[in-house]
Amino acid sequence: MAKKCKCGKKKYGYGDGMHEVWICYSCGGFDGKANGDEIFVQTIMSNPAMVLALIETKQLVPIRD
Repeated sequence: MAKKCKCGKKKYGYGDGMHEVWICYSCGGFDGKANGDEIFVQTIMSNPAMVLALIETKQLVPIRD
């Protein structure tokens, strides 16, 4: 399921089976689901660049539609 950002562009989803992060590469907006993992939420919200690091190291992989 493709998601749209509030800027009108497509968001791309990444996940690890428990967490999902949806990123808009146009405006930098992101959101997601942590399934109750507050440490994940706090980490990502305090350091958004961590999302890109998790994608680079393949800890978060593309969610296929």
